Amino acid sequence: MVALVRRVHLHAWTCSSTRPEVRGKALRVQTNTLENGVLGGSSLVSGNIVPWAPTARVYPVDAPVDTPPVVLLPGFGNCSADYENPYGDPSDSMAAILRRRGFKVYVVQLERKDWLKVGRAMISRNYWAGLCTVDPGYRWYLERIQQAVDKARLECRSDQVHLVGHSAGGWLGRAFVADPLYFDSPVQDEGVPHQGICSLVTLGTPHRPRPAGTGLDTTGGALTWVNLQWPGAHFADRGVEYVCVAGCAVQADKSAPRSSIERYAHSSYSQVCGDGHGHWGDCVVPLANAHLEGADNIVLEGVFHSMGTNKSWQIEHRWYGSEDVVDHWAHCLVRQ
Repeated sequence: MVALVRRVHLHAWTCSSTRPEVRGKALRVQTNTLENGVLGGSSLVSGNIVPWAPTARVYPVDAPVDTPPVVLLPGFGNCSADYENPYGDPSDSMAAILRRRGFKVYVVQLERKDWLKVGRAMISRNYWAGLCTVDPGYRWYLERIQQAVDKARLECRSDQVHLVGHSAGGWLGRAFVADPLYFDSPVQDEGVPHQGICSLVTLGTPHRPRPAGTGLDTTGGALTWVNLQWPGAHFADRGVEYVCVAGCAVQADKSAPRSSIERYAHSSYSQVCGDGHGHWGDCVVPLANAHLEGADNIVLEGVFHSMGTNKSWQIEHRWYGSEDVVDHWAHCLVRQ
């Protein structure tokens, strides 16, 4: 059994329900194998959980010396230490793993308590009406991105950087790329991206907002606004490469035992897509929401959303930043 990289090209967010075909040890996934993020069964799926198994077909990435620096954008509720010194072990961090592959890595600096600033938006009528932009709840985050990008470009003497956004960091990265407040110089054409960004790689990012009428949009409409302003891989024809990586690890089941991982996934997916039952995803974000039209969309079997999980589930855990997972997407940072 092998770990698989699927590339799925989305068309207007929906795909036909072609069933994956198994040929030997490799799963050949045809174009359009997803139906709103719900996968058909395959021999790789054991019950509602897809196991991780390494593959010899993916080689360690060796970044050339002139590769633009990488700026990591933390996810909602995360802090810089989660990507630099998780559980007190810096050698196991995503930053260290990328550096061992030759990348120059910077992490947007923030503390966990900084996320309380999102509450600024909750006191406004726009939040409860779902009409917020990135102001005022997320402006502080975009400013932190600017600080990290400026530092990386200056210290590495590089014109551009790669942005790698985990979870909410991905859609906030989309907003940063488009916001002229952070451009090097004023521009007359609103349809241009930040001159200093060459690519945006998102890891388990909820790119699609929760459907109207299915419950509270916890972004207060900010994510909806980003999608309306800059839909899909909006600047792909302006020099910005978009790569969306999604884990396929757990299928949600609302009838599963309350303490089970399938039930946890159902609760998490429902917060993102309204009704998560039957959806596959990384245990937090369903596949249906993790890809962008026009992007290089990748699905990784057996990969979870976060760097830690409930030990009572007794599941071998891999996440987007694990040593043996990084090479399945980091190659996108060296093919410019």
